[in-house]
Amino acid sequence: MDGVIADHAKALEGHENWLRDHSSALETTGAWIARLESELSTRPHASQLEALAKRIETLERAHSVSVFMDWINHARLATSPLVSVIMPTHNRAALLPHAIASVQSQTYPHWELVIIDDASSDSTPALLSTVDDPRIRPIRIPHAGNCAARNAGLDAATGEIVAYLDDDNTMHPAWLRSVVWALEQRPDINVLYGAYVVDDTSRLNHTGSGGLPALHLRPYDRQTLLRENLTDMSALAHRANLPGAHFDETLTEMADWDLLLTLTTHHDPLVLPAIACFYTTTAPTRLSNGPTHHTDHQTILHKHLPTP
Repeated sequence: MDGVIADHAKALEGHENWLRDHSSALETTGAWIARLESELSTRPHASQLEALAKRIETLERAHSVSVFMDWINHARLATSPLVSVIMPTHNRAALLPHAIASVQSQTYPHWELVIIDDASSDSTPALLSTVDDPRIRPIRIPHAGNCAARNAGLDAATGEIVAYLDDDNTMHPAWLRSVVWALEQRPDINVLYGAYVVDDTSRLNHTGSGGLPALHLRPYDRQTLLRENLTDMSALAHRANLPGAHFDETLTEMADWDLLLTLTTHHDPLVLPAIACFYTTTAPTRLSNGPTHHTDHQTILHKHLPTP
């Protein structure tokens, strides 16, 4: 009997030891779970990680632009093709001198500026008559809108490369040199777009004014382009006489989106980390987000979205 009791006591002691060990393990596990919960609570959510990744990509693009712009003026060009700059204008005589001067300030000298006066009724004709530069060719057409004016400019252009500048923007001094270098280095590329600097991000986004200037350079993705524009007209350039290099004259705005969609249907463009222009949001009678915005948007979607 004493042996049974002793065995029972020993078993009970073992069971108590097991309970203590199990309790200790539970406490350790509980502490580990609490520590894990604490760590997880301080970690960013998926949306925060996505925002951080986008921020890093933006900073990396800005860095690549900075490096490129420091370097491009030291690059040697093997060729010197004529670059035609197409600039439509209508009743913006106060802005024209700045836009013209920005082309005249290019570090690449072999260019022509075709200015298409879309039947301006202000002092634009008088201003253009005083321009004393053989590289600048003013053309006056009956009023037909900015797309028709650009088409008239394309018809008159004689260059091997075409670039664009809106009359309310100014071209970066190294832009044409950057374009020539890029197309020289990449004979397989026909279309490219670069970065542009917006003067006021708040005004651009219609959230007020007083915002700081910001660099815009979006990566190319066809599916994204089918939903929204990725660049600005003044940041686009392409080789001359490309099939499809024509503007839809039914559009009032978003002609740059339509052109980029057309020219990149079969081949991707080069995204060049160079500043093309300085984009202003203060010009009067701006076309962006005007009364035809929705209609023009739908026109472009119907033209370019794949049919089911």
